[in-house]
Amino acid sequence: MSEQNTPVRTDEAPPTLWGHPRQLWMLLAVTAGFNFSFYGYRAYLAPYIAEHFYGGLSAAAAQRHADLLASGFLALLYTTPIAGGYVADKILGEARAVRLSLWLNLLALLLMAQSTLFGFEIGMALCALTIGLNIPLTVLIGRNYADDDPRREGGYTLFYLAINFGSFIAPFICADLVGHRYGYRWGFIAAAVGEALAAIIFQLREHKLAPLLPRTRTVAGMRATLGVIAGMAVLVVPTALLLSRPRILGWAMYAFMAALVVYFVVSCVRRRDRVQTRRYLALLLLFGALVMFWTFSFQGVTSLNFFARDYVNAPFNYTLFQSANPLYILLFAPLMALLWPWLSRRGQDPSTPRKFGIGILLVALSYGLVAAGIHFATSAGGKVGWWVLAGCYLLQTIGELALSPIGYGLVGLLAAKEEASFAMGGWFFGSALAYQLAGWIATLTTGSGTSAYAGIVDYEHVYLWMFGVGTAVSLGYLLGAPRVGKLMHGVH
Repeated sequence: MSEQNTPVRTDEAPPTLWGHPRQLWMLLAVTAGFNFSFYGYRAYLAPYIAEHFYGGLSAAAAQRHADLLASGFLALLYTTPIAGGYVADKILGEARAVRLSLWLNLLALLLMAQSTLFGFEIGMALCALTIGLNIPLTVLIGRNYADDDPRREGGYTLFYLAINFGSFIAPFICADLVGHRYGYRWGFIAAAVGEALAAIIFQLREHKLAPLLPRTRTVAGMRATLGVIAGMAVLVVPTALLLSRPRILGWAMYAFMAALVVYFVVSCVRRRDRVQTRRYLALLLLFGALVMFWTFSFQGVTSLNFFARDYVNAPFNYTLFQSANPLYILLFAPLMALLWPWLSRRGQDPSTPRKFGIGILLVALSYGLVAAGIHFATSAGGKVGWWVLAGCYLLQTIGELALSPIGYGLVGLLAAKEEASFAMGGWFFGSALAYQLAGWIATLTTGSGTSAYAGIVDYEHVYLWMFGVGTAVSLGYLLGAPRVGKLMHGVH
């Protein structure tokens, strides 16, 4: 190791634009472009796989294959940040890692536009491997501010809005304007355009970030970059083969989760700190709630997407339902941000465990709404009105706003200081595990039947089951919140 990652900071305050450091706006543009590309193809991913690569199978078999492949791929996207963060910290440095991730992910999107299944899986594998290197983008947002800068929270609010702006407009362009009209393969090209713009912006302005970066020692520039690229080249084919075997990938995910639990158990035993052990137990209970919430919510990528395509009567392309969640976030996030302080001033702010229970209850109710819509509001043509799915996504979004934003801050407070980054990686892995479980649940909606509307009845049965299980679990968290709160030992 030989190269300093950054020059020495100066004491001069960084130049501002509209009240925030100038480089924040560059990072927000990169964030919007990166999320545009991801949510652009995610809007139609599973139906595209079913139609393009498994069209020779029965509709139910094609959907099952697509659900498992799409959910396995998305699960990997949330697993690789654990390794990507390490590579960024120890080898490449934060800025170089983001730059390499953007350009390689552009190549991955072009490969995903290939017409063969193997070429598509190679593109997915490269995408999964490179996405992890993008994790420092979140950190770079905070590096624009001192720890005590009152603008810091506002900067992350703008970051959250940039994510949702990119994800809101992406389905309109990649899925509807391009994919629906010219073929969904071209949707990957449209997504690649957004990625290319993000990469160019970052490439041109990266040098402006140098004064903000930590003074860490990393491997010399070109040697490190070539080494990481070579490592990915070695891993891309095995990763593609793993993606083609979703059941093996699923068991690997569960084994990794078990290993994480064992690690933290051993850590607690060695530390012999009763308070920290109880905090980890609280974190594990909340982690379970997080996984359940996202397992239910991620049906939007798999089974709900097929349901929208086949059984929802809407005056627009079914992929546009994928814009509902980011639209609701843009509308309701500011209101929710005001709600919690308002309740706190009146002594009625729900505890963190209770907010997790509220989140699960709302996502359970969303599937109760869909099940009720199928049972009571199915038209003669075997379809439900678009308002059913719009209401489903609204309930899920409010649940997300109750649960998700507080989770990441909670990890840093409950985990031991020397394990905080690793614990955060484990928290991110919860989303990966949720994608994997979501794919399995989605396959349950493809059961065969003999009646004319057997398909939609299968959805009703699965969603009614999700409503019942989710409601029961949410009540457990709501009623058990005081006990979980005690395990947190003063962390709120």
